[in-house]
Amino acid sequence: MLLVIATMSDFKAYRISNKLILSGLSIRFFFLFLKGSYLSMLQCLCVFIFVCIMFLPIYYIRAIGAGDGKVFALICCFVGIKQGVQIIVLAFIIAGIFSIIKLVHHKIFFIQLQSLAEYITQSCYSKKVVPYKGMLANQKNVIHFSLPILLSTILVIGGALYY
Repeated sequence: MLLVIATMSDFKAYRISNKLILSGLSIRFFFLFLKGSYLSMLQCLCVFIFVCIMFLPIYYIRAIGAGDGKVFALICCFVGIKQGVQIIVLAFIIAGIFSIIKLVHHKIFFIQLQSLAEYITQSCYSKKVVPYKGMLANQKNVIHFSLPILLSTILVIGGALYY
């Protein structure tokens, strides 16, 4: 249910509220507390922080929003690292497919490909990684990453995909 609300929020406001993330984390802590699994509460917090840190470089170059990384971290708290990684990988595959379809539909695929190539060349030449501004130009080339996250979670947890 939290993922559905996060997706709706992303589509409406182009952001996922920290209150929603904290609500999800609180719910997870509450259920772990009821089970008397205090060590699991600490483990959950460590997993959340670790996953958020892992997504910082991807957020820094503006490949995803901050809320997307926190949603991934929250998912890992609920399903564990193994299934969490499966969900993350599948979400990036689905997002890539959505992105290509959207860019082709808006007839800006080759423009964005050129912009990406220039960004990579500039980063390699300057030996600096800077935020990728090509994606921020307009909404035609922005996807709501929460939808691929939701879909991948449904597919992995629902058992539609085994790997």
